[in-house]
Amino acid sequence: MNFFNLKGENRSVHFYLTLTGLLLFFGCKQNPTQTIMLTEADKIEIEQLAKNIPLILSNQGWEAYESKFSQGYRNWSMTRDQVRTRKEYLGLVKDWYDAGNRATGSEVETIDFIPVAPDMTLYLHSQREEFNDPNDSTITRTRDIRFVTIYKKEQGQWKNYFTAFMDAPE
Repeated sequence: MNFFNLKGENRSVHFYLTLTGLLLFFGCKQNPTQTIMLTEADKIEIEQLAKNIPLILSNQGWEAYESKFSQGYRNWSMTRDQVRTRKEYLGLVKDWYDAGNRATGSEVETIDFIPVAPDMTLYLHSQREEFNDPNDSTITRTRDIRFVTIYKKEQGQWKNYFTAFMDAPE
């Protein structure tokens, strides 16, 4: 079954089946005798990073944006049948950025935090991002996106380790 050709309800079902598979995979890897805690401060930091990452690129530039992604980062745009490496994904974002695109707004709604290891958590959220039109500054475009993101704590900072996303069903 090609996910790219799925419509509406079938796409949503596939999304939730994929999410279930991810949860089972990471759930099986953890030590069952170890309690994994995610502090309120961690949750706030992760939520703020998710909200601000498009604005970091617009307001602080490429190096600040790139630093928010783990060296082992992977990305799956759920409308395609491929997982991209950090280099591939960030290369696409860099091309988009160099073409004059900038985020102008970002709102996040947390769905859940699911700790999978002491330094790793699955963050489910919806995000509404606003972007300028690089050809007409009077036009703003909006995307309503659903994310499954894994954040990993590296050297005391939460970083993007994996994202899977798709536009919200209409």
